[in-house]
Amino acid sequence: MAYGTLERSPPPFFRQGPSALTRLVLFSALAILLMALDVRFKVTPMLRQGLSVAIYPLQRMAQAPVDWSRQLSGYLEAPAKAQAEISRLQRANVALSLQSQLEAQLRLENNRLRGLLQLQQSLPPKSVAAQISAQASDPFSRTVVIDRGRLQGVELGSPVIDETGLLGQVTRDYPWSAEVTLITDRDAVVPVQNQRTGERGVVYGEPGLGQGGMELRWMPAAADVRVGDVLVTSGVDGIYPAGLRVARVTAVTRQRDTAFARVMCAPLADVEGGRHVLVLQPLTPLVAGPSVKATEPQVQKSGKAVPKPAAAASR
Repeated sequence: MAYGTLERSPPPFFRQGPSALTRLVLFSALAILLMALDVRFKVTPMLRQGLSVAIYPLQRMAQAPVDWSRQLSGYLEAPAKAQAEISRLQRANVALSLQSQLEAQLRLENNRLRGLLQLQQSLPPKSVAAQISAQASDPFSRTVVIDRGRLQGVELGSPVIDETGLLGQVTRDYPWSAEVTLITDRDAVVPVQNQRTGERGVVYGEPGLGQGGMELRWMPAAADVRVGDVLVTSGVDGIYPAGLRVARVTAVTRQRDTAFARVMCAPLADVEGGRHVLVLQPLTPLVAGPSVKATEPQVQKSGKAVPKPAAAASR
């Protein structure tokens, strides 16, 4: 082959094309032109949207392995997270249950305190608010202990009421506490009056009838007493103020062979679950004496008879 016929240009692999500086200037001018067109004529948004639609499948394909790994990790972690969430919810449920019980107790005490405050406004101003702190351990008596005593103004024979009615009477007083005999005690005697008819009578405690039993005794068989009648204090004993709610008639039995009717009652006060009470000042001051019987008046040297509390002051 002749020398003159040989190709003197470099092979295609080594062809350089335009120089780097030329390409830099060309692409820079193209970028500036595109930016100017975008600012002036808003031509690139359509281009970007078209490109985004075209490359979206590629983006999803590239993102798929990452999504699959996240789903697999979440699937593996889901049981552990579910168990932890169940444990947390169970603890929260126990805490909410305790809070609910405390809230119910607080609501009950709040309602009782509201009832006592409304009752205190209608009673004489000399009264002492107290709480039942203990119950006597004697199984043959129905007495409770309150957290107010002689130093707080509690006197022997003071009536004790709650928001619904007469609860009992102070039969022993100490400096910082007092013992209250409930109206359902076997020795408790309360002069009452039928609120519907105005007829007077005497209510006795009847512990043999179960918790909260009372009996209206010595009522003639022909007396107008009905189930549902409300009995209030008559105020004739000089101890209890008149008008305090005592009991409600639950049963009336009339027999031919007796001149008296058997009238059973239930106390209106919460003798079993009460807590907040009011201690009223008795209408007549009482003098405690260990030798005085519950059915006899105490006679002082002046000859005046002072009524005895309905419940015995000493057992």
